[in-house]
This record gives sequence, C-alpha cells and structure tokens, in this order.
Amino acid sequence: MRSTFLGLLLISPVLAFAQLKYPSYNEIQSSIHTFQTKDLASQAVIGKSLGNENISVIKLQLDEKPRPTLLIVAGIDGKHPAGTIGALQLTKNLTSLPKDSLQVLLKDKSIWIVPLVNPDAYKRNSLTNQWLSGNSRKVDNDRDGRLDEDPAKDLNGDGVIAQMRVESPIGNFVVHNEYSNVLAAVDKSKAEKGKYNLFSEGADQDFDGRYGEDGEGGVNIDRNFTFNYQAFLPESGDYAASEPETRALVDFIFANPQIASVLHIGLANNLSEPEKFDARQANERIVKSWSANDVEVSKYISSIYKEEIKSLGNATKFGNHPGNFSNTAYYHLGKFSFSTPVWWPVVTDSTSNVPKASNDVDETFYGWVKQNNIQGAILPWSKINHPDFPNQEVEVGGVVDIYRNNPPIEFLVSAVKAHTSFVVRLLENMAKLTFAAPKVTSLGNDVFRVELSVMNVGNMPTYPEIGDRIRFVSRFKTVCDLQNGQQFLSGKRLQLYPSLPAGDSQTFSWLIKGKGTVKIQAGCPTSGEELIEVKL
Repeated sequence: MRSTFLGLLLISPVLAFAQLKYPSYNEIQSSIHTFQTKDLASQAVIGKSLGNENISVIKLQLDEKPRPTLLIVAGIDGKHPAGTIGALQLTKNLTSLPKDSLQVLLKDKSIWIVPLVNPDAYKRNSLTNQWLSGNSRKVDNDRDGRLDEDPAKDLNGDGVIAQMRVESPIGNFVVHNEYSNVLAAVDKSKAEKGKYNLFSEGADQDFDGRYGEDGEGGVNIDRNFTFNYQAFLPESGDYAASEPETRALVDFIFANPQIASVLHIGLANNLSEPEKFDARQANERIVKSWSANDVEVSKYISSIYKEEIKSLGNATKFGNHPGNFSNTAYYHLGKFSFSTPVWWPVVTDSTSNVPKASNDVDETFYGWVKQNNIQGAILPWSKINHPDFPNQEVEVGGVVDIYRNNPPIEFLVSAVKAHTSFVVRLLENMAKLTFAAPKVTSLGNDVFRVELSVMNVGNMPTYPEIGDRIRFVSRFKTVCDLQNGQQFLSGKRLQLYPSLPAGDSQTFSWLIKGKGTVKIQAGCPTSGEELIEVKL
C-alpha cells in the first residue's frame, strides 16, 4: 500500500530519493505551514539555519497559557530524513484525533514539535545523490587546509553513492554466504582469506589515500551540542554550539522553562533499553550517568514504549556519540530526555507475520531488504575503470547506507501510528500537580497559620533529579506575597524545594500576622503552577 504524505508527494529526479518516495524540501515546508490552519495548532519560527532557512515549531495547545510541555524534535542529523517525515506524520495523527479527545489531552499539557532542526541538510540532500549529515557550512574534515575538495563521486552514473569493492589478495572482505551483492568481513579467528577491500564509492581526488572523506556536508548538528562535546572530530564543528541551528534549539528550550520532557526522533535510542545507573559516573564532577531515581523513570517510560511498539519488533540500538542532542537535553538542560529512531528494519515470520528476534542489525537489514524486495537498497555490482586502481578489478554496488534507517515512505505508516500512541501515553504520564484548599488557623491577636498542600498525581517527578544540580532549571517553589501591614512570623516569601516524585505530596506553612489577602503562587513550570488567594 502506497502512503500519501499529507497529500504532498512528488517523484524526485534523484534515484534514491524517488525510490524512497520522500517529499521535496518545499513540500516539507508546505506541510509545516498547513498546521497553521488546524484547530488547536499553530506554527512559529525558533531560528534560522546557517543557510538562512527557517527552523519551525508546531505548537499543539489550547491557548498561549504556559503549560507543562512535551517537546518532540527531529531532523537534526541530515542522514535521517525519516525522522522529519515521521514527526510531521505524528503531528498529523495527533491533530486528527477527535477534537474533544485532543482538548482533554491538551487541558493540562502542551505538545510542541520541531520537525526539521537542520533544514540545510534536507534541502541539499533532496536535490543531490548524496545523503550527508551536516548543515551548509564548508568544513575541512580531513584537516588538510582545503575545503570540500574530496567529495563522494558517482562513478557509474546511476545517481546513487553506494559501495566500491576492489579485488585484492590481502582484502578484509568476502562475498556474503547468502546475499551475493553484500560483502562480509572475514572471520580472522578461522583464518579466513579475504578477496576484497571495501570503500565508499568515490575517487581519491586529493591524493591522501582516502575516498570521499571531505565533501559537502558541513557540521553535523547532532555532534555539536554541549554535553561530552569533542573538538577536532569530523563534522563536530569548531566548538560546542558553534552552529546557529544548535543555538536556536538550545535557546528555545532555555526560553521555555515549561518544557518538561524531550522526545528526540533521530539516530539514538534509550527507550527500547532504558538508561542504566552508574554510581561512579553519577557522582563525578562532570556527571555522566542518570541519577538512580531518574533511571527508575527511564525504566517506567521504557516499559510503556515497549508495550506500544511491540508489533514493530526489536528496535535498533545506537551508541551515544559525543555532542549529541539527547544527552545534552538531560545533562545540561535538565529535561527528561527520550530518543527513538521511529523505524527500524525487521524480518517477519513467513507464516505468522510476527517479527523475528535478532541481535545482528546487519543481517536483519539484509533480510528485510530481501523479504520486502526493497528496490535500490542493495545494488548489483558493476565493473568500472578506476584511475586509482589501474591494475585491479573495481566494482560499484552493494549496500546503499541511507536505507538502513530510512525506509520507503509507506513503511513509516505503522511505525508512526505506534509512536503516536506512545506520545499520548507519555503526555498522560507526565507530572501533574493538584492543590488542596488552603487551611487557615487563627491563633489569636491577628496571627494566622496558613497551610497549603500539593500532590503530584502524575507518574513522573516534577522534573529530573539532575535539575536540582543545574542552576538555571526552574525549581519547585512557593511565593507568598503579603499586603501592607502584614508580616511573616515564620516562613519566607520565596522558598525553593527539590523535585517532587510521582505520588508524593508536600505541605507548606507560614505564620502571618495581620488581616487581609495573601497571594500564594506554588508549583513549577514543568508540572504546573497555581496562584491561590487566601483571606485572613
């Protein structure tokens, strides 16, 4: 079944793009703008890319009143266009809920979606035969003093950058025993003899012995965030948050303290396997482990996630690379941070159609391509004359990497549907505060004890425990404002408290001398605040 993407699908002149059936950059922008006309939805711009393209946010909310917010972010790494398409389809699914259901969902919470943090990458990639991660900045990835002088090259003119195998008696690869167009690494433990060396399709245009290592592609925004940022790595940028896209997203989160949780649709995953507690790393000066209590939240949300995506099979696992957004959102921005690739290849049983369990992501990918007859994902080998290997047999073909994490668009439909259900449940489980009616006790001589009780009736804390270690995170607080002639006998106007766990309650009290009205504001942006008037 062929899916239509918000009614906007055209066939791209680029072969891989056409086979994936992904919308063009202009179609993506048009899709974002359509949400301006939908009920309970609005669209705004949070910043500009290096190439002066808008970075948009779609807001699903009842009104402009700040409410605890779930922020969904996609399109950070240009090699994951499926994330952007998935985020927009997820937004469409949410706005297509019955109006009364959506209003109930948004009564106490809001959902904001930034579907394309790196518009430069999507715009460039949709017009070329290369799939590159970074923005439009020119960078010297191989640090030879020249910029973009050695891009990948389409040697056989098929419109795709695939693999290149060079026959060699000292090669490290052999033909896969099941898939003739796939190479497998030799098993050195069995003294297996290789036949090929394997490269990305290209030529050594700067004569440094490498192929396609310094082409367009700029700075990978998902390697440019502040947590564990490492300079001098390819695509990482000159320094942390050097890119306008990085700063736009971080500044947006800084400016909106009501953002309680972040869901990153990208090449990361801490939902199929929750975060783990490491006592040593959690107590270092630079914290590199979720706290013990926050890990319990991660386990709980992971259990919900696995319930909702069970039909999709085992999700792909990704390692955390330096400077990524998901870790920065937790460790430096103080938000509950969850991440998912939204889709992954699975092989199903031919009789039951149930996904087969597998721990080998490569074998699963090859099996998925074969089972679903995915055109363009694994190409037959074709001989070419290569100037860098004049006396060797060189062939181009094999695996086209973009398909590993980006399927033809029709495969996203069921995946996004399952993730829409997860988003609804995540929103329902976020912290929510309820306030009991204040208790006023007269102690005589115009002295009153004022008590206010609050309870977190959600299934998540008011904010992550690490937030109490980050100075700029808006903490749980009470602000008690007196009128002229009133004074505190005990208690303070402003008091700060640590995060309130799920199901816990707390009572605040003041001794106040003097009659009149007292105004108490209690709570925090990530779980709800309330202004209560008390007459003494």
